[in-house]
Amino acid sequence: MPLLEISDLTKDFGGLRAVSRLSLVVEPGEILGLIGPNGAGKTTVFNLITGFHRPTAGQIRLAGRTLLGLKPHAVTRRGVARTFQIVKPFPKLSVRENVTLAAFMRLPARRDAEAEACRVLEQMGLAAKLESPASDLTLAEQKRLEMARALATRPTLLLLDEPMGGLNPREVEEASTLVRRIRDAGVTVILVEHVMKAIMRISDRVVVIHHGEKIADGPPDRVVQDP
Repeated sequence: MPLLEISDLTKDFGGLRAVSRLSLVVEPGEILGLIGPNGAGKTTVFNLITGFHRPTAGQIRLAGRTLLGLKPHAVTRRGVARTFQIVKPFPKLSVRENVTLAAFMRLPARRDAEAEACRVLEQMGLAAKLESPASDLTLAEQKRLEMARALATRPTLLLLDEPMGGLNPREVEEASTLVRRIRDAGVTVILVEHVMKAIMRISDRVVVIHHGEKIADGPPDRVVQDP
């Protein structure tokens, strides 16, 4: 059974159709790259999956169960977490406290939530920054903190919205390695990214959308050759 099934997904904002009859499946353990020009509807798809927007039409199922009508926190409890293009940590809280807040979603006891935060931050390479205010982190570190907050909710599906945007080539390579590690730890990933070299290298499959419609779907090497 696919982990995520999207069928005929459509979203209208007034007279603007942002997503049009989009259908795709994501298999467990896959890294799916979702690409397309600015305004293609990629972030809107993420907003629809995670309950920030309600579809005009269509269906979204996670492990066979519909996500339609669920609020974002309920979608997270089902096992879907996401990051955002523009990172917004709690700047005055420490790195550990930022992630502990997210861990409370699954672990109500503070000791357990803090232990989970430390474990995830170690995985993200931020163990040395536990007590630093989030505002002191570099952009690359803030993006890793954003991933850590999402992972602290223990998702089965992680949606990453431009985790490499604004990073230099070395930081892009490090972020790519982290995405692979996340998948290898058992989390399925959908990745929206404009750094084409990276997304083509780490994705198992790539879906291209344009004006909200799917125009290509397949292995990266095949999609890149598609006119």
